[in-house]
Amino acid sequence: MMTNEDNNPIPVIYDWIELSDLLHMLHITRNTLKDWSTEDELKCCRIKKKIYFLRQDIERFMYSHYQTYKP
Repeated sequence: MMTNEDNNPIPVIYDWIELSDLLHMLHITRNTLKDWSTEDELKCCRIKKKIYFLRQDIERFMYSHYQTYKP
């Protein structure tokens, strides 16, 4: 893993998930993901025409919003 000038690790490309893959993995709509992104709940990166999300950010988001369901 590479580091920046502050000697912090920089995630490499395999730590990124493309938007369409994320939608499929989480079974959510594009609008839901857009809402999460605009509320600064989830950050993204655009490279050319594709949007990517950092896997660690997705996991952090999922754990912070985890709730058990009791029918």
